[in-house]
Amino acid sequence: MPLDVSDELAIHKLLADYNFAVDAGDGAAFAEFFVADGVLETVGIDTVTGRENLVTFAETVPVMVPGPRHLVTNVSIDGGGDSATCRAYLQMWGTAGGSGSTSLIISGRYDDVLRREDGQWRFVRRTMTPDA
Repeated sequence: MPLDVSDELAIHKLLADYNFAVDAGDGAAFAEFFVADGVLETVGIDTVTGRENLVTFAETVPVMVPGPRHLVTNVSIDGGGDSATCRAYLQMWGTAGGSGSTSLIISGRYDDVLRREDGQWRFVRRTMTPDA
């Protein structure tokens, strides 16, 4: 059975809440968007596995890039039942110096594997491939 509109909306909310949490450095909230042994891979840079490591990762993002702002566009979701995949484009901006010095830090593509657990959609694996 294909995903219904409520599932697609819940996945869109997951993507948005993920961005707000990582930009705020809220590691605890960020890690809860993944299954317990979830994986966040940035191709050619790093792979983070498990909620404990995901907490640490998210807490360091605003330290590495002050004023981070993640933007996700062209979201495409497929799936059925309790499994889904998602692909989207990503831009991450640094805004620490205000609007006059906002700069693009990285852009790329997300490829996600998702699973519904306890009524919540979570990332099983999120792979970010940076643009060359």
